[in-house]
Amino acid sequence: MKKIECIIRSEMLKGLKEALRLAGVGGMTITEVKGFGSEATRPDAYLFLPKTKVEIYAADEQVQELAAAVIDTCRTGELGDGKIIVSPMDECIRIRTGQRGDEAIF
Repeated sequence: MKKIECIIRSEMLKGLKEALRLAGVGGMTITEVKGFGSEATRPDAYLFLPKTKVEIYAADEQVQELAAAVIDTCRTGELGDGKIIVSPMDECIRIRTGQRGDEAIF
């Protein structure tokens, strides 16, 4: 199991939600965030730009397809397109049913 975190341009969210649904994602968590990257042109007083963070829990075999969907949907080729972070998950438990692992994700 993996946790996929995507920091994207906020205006890309609508298209990304549809692309992820078509790729088989059963759910996601979306948070409005602010941050800055490594661009050399940022001002001395850091400019925190609005971004959107999308969190997805996925089976190991889904990761490449989901990452490709994010890249295909969110890449503009300009600074600030964002990041994708893939982290291992030790356990996932659905509170309502007590299901564990992949069963709790889908």
